[in-house]
Amino acid sequence: MSNHYITAEEHLPDEERTETTLQITDAETKRIFEARVRIAREPDDLTDPSPLTVVAGPHENVSKERYIELIDEIDSAGINEDLLRRLASDQETTSNIVNTRSDDLKVVLRYLVESGQYDSTSEALRELSFQYLAENQPALLDAYESVRTEFEDDPLRRARSEHES
Repeated sequence: MSNHYITAEEHLPDEERTETTLQITDAETKRIFEARVRIAREPDDLTDPSPLTVVAGPHENVSKERYIELIDEIDSAGINEDLLRRLASDQETTSNIVNTRSDDLKVVLRYLVESGQYDSTSEALRELSFQYLAENQPALLDAYESVRTEFEDDPLRRARSEHES
């Protein structure tokens, strides 16, 4: 078993062994973070268990011992970089066409093109989407930029991961 973690009873899911997002503290470093996890009463119920102390009570002076399996960590902005990394990897071998199936959106985008504001509906959609994301989801774009850079900068790692698949 590896690290020891702590969480408050109020954060626990109702059912054990279900995947959930949980705020936990590393008992050694005292770092607080969120992660996708599974929790169980017995270590044998998990693939890679770590001890979890569940604190309760008004002064958090009551505790129960459980086990936790970290699936992946979520950063402070709520970005799951493992998921983002997997999606970026998957995208290398799939189509890059996005289909919204929206008559209303298509009309508005065509209007922007035919009124001379954009050269194509694809360009309008890309620019408007990235502008919206930059204003409303900057942490996601920052995380994606670092993930994308990993794929561009490491052809050896990419070649090895492709060979293992």
